Amino acid sequence: MSILHTLLVEPWPWWLGGIAIGLLVPLMYYFLNTALGVSTGYGNLVKLFLPRSKLKWLHTATYANVFNWRFYFIAGMILGGFLSARFSGSALLTSEMGLFTENVRWPFVGYVLWFLSGGILLGFGSRVAGGCTSGHSIHGIANLHPSSILSTIFFLLFGTIGVAFIRMLLMGGVS
Repeated sequence: MSILHTLLVEPWPWWLGGIAIGLLVPLMYYFLNTALGVSTGYGNLVKLFLPRSKLKWLHTATYANVFNWRFYFIAGMILGGFLSARFSGSALLTSEMGLFTENVRWPFVGYVLWFLSGGILLGFGSRVAGGCTSGHSIHGIANLHPSSILSTIFFLLFGTIGVAFIRMLLMGGVS
């Protein structure tokens, strides 16, 4: 088994992933003086594709330079997913999403609309909450921010409720 297969395909042990994420928070502060978060990186992508957008938040200092660390962070997540799929022997393009697509048989366009809608709602929610799950749950809780603790409780609560509803409505029940 090659080192690339071990790093990119095989699931990491929970404790190793936790250590890696736990070290990333202080390293981000030390080297970049910023918090770890993903949603702002998606804002960079929006600014890249819609540079003349009238959304006020896209014209703040955070997005003055689109190609900052957040852009490369998002690009790295996309590249990492692609490399993991390629090294595991998966197809270049697939509509398979595990349990969801095994139990819900829709045409490809249905999946695209479903996940695009979910992504838009996720982005909207992260704007309303003042950050994404990784920003609040990893960075915010580590810094004992009360708003992050509360946000994380609601992420978990409504994520669980949302999954239960999806399973009941689309997959024939919760088991």
